[in-house]
Amino acid sequence: MRSYKVAYVASLLATVYAFGAGDGKGKGKGGKGKGKGKGKGKGKGKGGKGGAKVIVEPHRHKGVYVARGKEDVLVTRNLVTGDSVYGEKRVSVEEGEGEDKTKIEYRVWNPFRSKLAAAILGGVESIWMEPGSK
Repeated sequence: MRSYKVAYVASLLATVYAFGAGDGKGKGKGGKGKGKGKGKGKGKGKGGKGGAKVIVEPHRHKGVYVARGKEDVLVTRNLVTGDSVYGEKRVSVEEGEGEDKTKIEYRVWNPFRSKLAAAILGGVESIWMEPGSK
């Protein structure tokens, strides 16, 4: 009787595995699907929304800023303008008036990828670092 149950379970697993309903490890893969769509979307931009008004205000921690626009984000100044080391978004702001305008670029910190950004947004008292410290 026991061997009958084992054979039955084995045949069920083989059937399920053959039809793509799982990989034998309890994870279903669904059906065949229709593939990934290749629509003509706008794509992902690297940086803030073009033309959006962004105001950068200093945070209570030195060297950290808050960019206020459509969404408020935590930012720091980018030392090398135009370079994105980790693929992060960047926000550019023009400061000054007339011919004295300078373009300053900030790097956006994602609190889901950075423990330091999560701590700052969580309200930590001190980050024990300041600009220029080693």
